[in-house]
Amino acid sequence: MEYPWFELQENSADITQGDIIKGCPVPILKEFNIKEGQNVKAEIIKIDGIVLTQACDIANKKVENIILCAITSKSEFEEILRSAGKTVKEIRKNIDGIIKGQQNAYHIINDYKSEEFSQDYYIINFKDIFSVPVDVARAIAEKNGKRLRLCPPYREHLSQAFARYFMRVGLPINIHLD
Repeated sequence: MEYPWFELQENSADITQGDIIKGCPVPILKEFNIKEGQNVKAEIIKIDGIVLTQACDIANKKVENIILCAITSKSEFEEILRSAGKTVKEIRKNIDGIIKGQQNAYHIINDYKSEEFSQDYYIINFKDIFSVPVDVARAIAEKNGKRLRLCPPYREHLSQAFARYFMRVGLPINIHLD
């Protein structure tokens, strides 16, 4: 039995968990004056992201905002590591660690190639989380034209990896056996 990684969406405003949305505007707070309480400086940037909000919550209109995590193509991720002075061997070890689930702040999804659309592997960064109004995400998704939607069981695997990242508990003192 074959398990495709993705469904190709085209000119659709329908969004669900596992949808890749490119160029989505998100706010970045730059400054907040706690004394005055009203002075907030923010910047709007555009990110490529993947929807992590549960599909049932979106479908049943239980949320006004969706959660997006930033994604970076594998080639861009490798370039970032090269710029940080990493060797080819270190970069490969880093990506292998992500594939094996040893770096819980990151997750990787497969590439996609067809005659009409292609996508590199994507590294998902669970440290970069954004909340976006559902209507904004839908409008951007539709504007994206052709885009990919992660299929089960890969969507659930992503969700599980996201949960593992957030459920970590650091203990103040480790157990030391005598």
